[in-house]
Amino acid sequence: MKPLFLMSVSLCLLFTGVSHAQSVRQTLNHAIEQKTTITPSPERTTPQAAQYGLAFIFSSKCPYCHKFAPTLHAFARETGLTVYPFSVDGRGLPQYPHPLTATQDIVQTFYHSTTNITYPTVFLVNLHNRKHVTLSLGNVPLSALETTYQASLTYPHIKAQLQWNTHSSPSSWGYYLPVPPKRGSIMI
Repeated sequence: MKPLFLMSVSLCLLFTGVSHAQSVRQTLNHAIEQKTTITPSPERTTPQAAQYGLAFIFSSKCPYCHKFAPTLHAFARETGLTVYPFSVDGRGLPQYPHPLTATQDIVQTFYHSTTNITYPTVFLVNLHNRKHVTLSLGNVPLSALETTYQASLTYPHIKAQLQWNTHSSPSSWGYYLPVPPKRGSIMI
């Protein structure tokens, strides 16, 4: 059972597309400027916390999203990663009461479709170039998040999806996302 699970997680990460949509860049930049992210106080700090963030796409009407939000909150505390909550219906969850709105452009960027989306979904996003991979689809346990996160930082083919394109740099895109807010603060 465990090898089948790890294989499906690896395939999910392998086939996750990478995008650079301007609207997502603008939304994430706006989120940092307006302090609409939630940065839980981490139990331990990691060097990846300054480079990566978590895009969490959910619906306030989804019971699985409500069940999953505490798991994501615990994962964010454990890793020190900033969560960027995106709500498809514009309303929050108890752990993420002031989400960003998941516009059609944002949904298209992350899912590559606006008609067949699953939530809750968590994407690991490189904060410097906006490339992303899927960490989870649906209400998954904390151990699954930890496994896919470690795989995304370890497996060369997945890690490469998050790195700079050899033909571009942050300066050629005309923006650079600042480091997430100081740890230990909750910003809404």
